[in-house]
Amino acid sequence: MNKLVVICCFFLSIKIACAQNEINDTGEGVFYTMEDAKKKPLEVKVLILEHQSYDHVPDLIAQFSNIEVLSLKGNSIAVLPPFFSQLVHLHDLNLGENIFSILPAELFSMPGLKILNIYGNQLTEISDRISELKSLYRLNVSYNKISQISLSVFSLKELNTLNVSHNNINVIPAEICQLTSLHYLYLGHNGISHFQPCLASLPDLSMVDLEFNDKITSLPVHLESMKSLRLLNLKGTKVGRGDVEKLKKALPHTMIDF
Repeated sequence: MNKLVVICCFFLSIKIACAQNEINDTGEGVFYTMEDAKKKPLEVKVLILEHQSYDHVPDLIAQFSNIEVLSLKGNSIAVLPPFFSQLVHLHDLNLGENIFSILPAELFSMPGLKILNIYGNQLTEISDRISELKSLYRLNVSYNKISQISLSVFSLKELNTLNVSHNNINVIPAEICQLTSLHYLYLGHNGISHFQPCLASLPDLSMVDLEFNDKITSLPVHLESMKSLRLLNLKGTKVGRGDVEKLKKALPHTMIDF
């Protein structure tokens, strides 16, 4: 099979798995409009209010005490209401493509939150209080204006997926290697020049995206021992072809896009 096709299939499988995890649409408890949801407030488990021109979170959502998944993607929302932290069963929240300039404080009273998508907003930083989200499994803050990653992110011991691509990040702190549960790491389209050697010690890290960090010119030799790695995206970097070929020989089961 063509290498590019294999890589595309790999990425597609990840996206499909993520979509299935984020929205388990069984038809029961799933609603796509407020009009339908407000008729059965206690039955609402999944509420998808995407691209509906909201400039605030509808107050009626406070009545959906059993809600588990909420997507407000593609609106014009900048703040969360105080009642939000009372949604104790909410574990999957999509705030992507809105106009948040900071992480809402209400989030930090939701220790059960596992999935947070807040990509495509206007964030310039990640609050240190992110460490209060002890159960966070997937964090996507891509397509923002973040210049550095808060060290508090690296205290999230359950974190499986970290996406900080398409930001203004120049340095990845060595503390990232404290994320011992990390599987998927997206660093593409930043200004990163140095790949932390200690990443090779993460036991389950299977995918690293460094795409279009054109200041990266070399990779640490430690990567050759990284047997868990299944996909490494080096497209748009300045890593030498010789280094890539050497890595391919050391890791024959790793797909390297270069």
